[in-house]
Amino acid sequence: MALRYLFIDFDSFYASVEQQSLPKLRNRPVAIVPSLNVATTCCIAASYEAKAYGIKTGTSVREALALCPKINLIEAKHEKYVAIHKKIRKTIHEILFVDAVLSIDEMYGRLPIKWQSPAIATEIAYNIKEALKKAVGSHITASIGIAPNRFISKLASKINKPNGLKLIDYKDLPIALYGLELKDIAGIGNRLEIRLNQHGIFTVSDLSKASRHKLHRVWGSIEGDRFWYSLHGFILPEIPTKKSSIGHSHVLPPPLRNNPGAFSTLCRMLEKACHRLRIEDYFTSHLCLQIKFGFESRWAQAIRFSPTQDTIKIGKLMRLLWNSRPLTVPRPTKVSITLMGLIHAQNHTPSLFETSKDKKHKILLQTIDQIKARYGSRSIYYGNAMLAQKNPSAAPMRIAFNHIPDLNVERD
Repeated sequence: MALRYLFIDFDSFYASVEQQSLPKLRNRPVAIVPSLNVATTCCIAASYEAKAYGIKTGTSVREALALCPKINLIEAKHEKYVAIHKKIRKTIHEILFVDAVLSIDEMYGRLPIKWQSPAIATEIAYNIKEALKKAVGSHITASIGIAPNRFISKLASKINKPNGLKLIDYKDLPIALYGLELKDIAGIGNRLEIRLNQHGIFTVSDLSKASRHKLHRVWGSIEGDRFWYSLHGFILPEIPTKKSSIGHSHVLPPPLRNNPGAFSTLCRMLEKACHRLRIEDYFTSHLCLQIKFGFESRWAQAIRFSPTQDTIKIGKLMRLLWNSRPLTVPRPTKVSITLMGLIHAQNHTPSLFETSKDKKHKILLQTIDQIKARYGSRSIYYGNAMLAQKNPSAAPMRIAFNHIPDLNVERD
């Protein structure tokens, strides 16, 4: 079997971007946080120097300060990270076609037949590393994995971090993976690890030796069979993914931890979500609203409706949900909205009873989208979002694992 895939995984991406930008942060522990003004927040990224103290994604700021009193807390600059990502992708694309971007710090390409020998594949990897060094700086490093399929190449990229290069040929399997933990493998979380343990699988060695039928029983579906084939180097056809939801969540800054501030932030997030709906050509038929009160109390409510892209219609429904919230609770500290039941425009049947009011709404929304695209997302907004619009830390740009914001769409 040939070496067909080259997978690139950037090392502590957010933290390394900051270390590249600010020389004083280099070789020092750095944690990226959503906001410097919220003491209860957690780290969304950590440099390797911080990881040496036990700090990782999800570590609370209080715990991070206890583990490393001299840690440098840096407020996330998502727009900067997206801009660097775009530059990185362009640089790699000039050497190897980027087949897919999986997240802001992960992407892969398939090697042409003439590049599938170990010597040439390794040369291509080093060429990419050198090009990235010139394009974005020596402190933004990437670990590269090369293997017969995408699954193994992703695992290979984890083996020699940071700034590593690992080539795993078919003949090297499965022994080359034995140094990994079960949780290092994409798709294995806490629950699945428990199920694997219940079936006598505790290590990657155990996993590699398990039969396809056994993994089918563990997964309880054909996904176990797919996992077995992937783990043993086979190439499987990709299953097309379907977008199922669009949403935003935000920990409220202290000035907005009240009912007017929380509702205004929800309105701001709903505008962003509906804007994405229209840009990506989807309709939604299901709205879910979630609120966290204080540090423990949580509340959620949902409503279904005819498919629409109309911010005004969905906003009225959100107000109905908001008005049904419990009133005898502490102040709101976090809010979330999710648009579900997505239908692509190609599969959407327009209403036969569209009113003149509906047509006016459509023209209004198109005009608003055009203004936002030209002048930024905060250039025009509905009055209900005014409190959040005036607070720069309310519902800012965020980078989800599988969604990289378009700066032309979501820039402020």
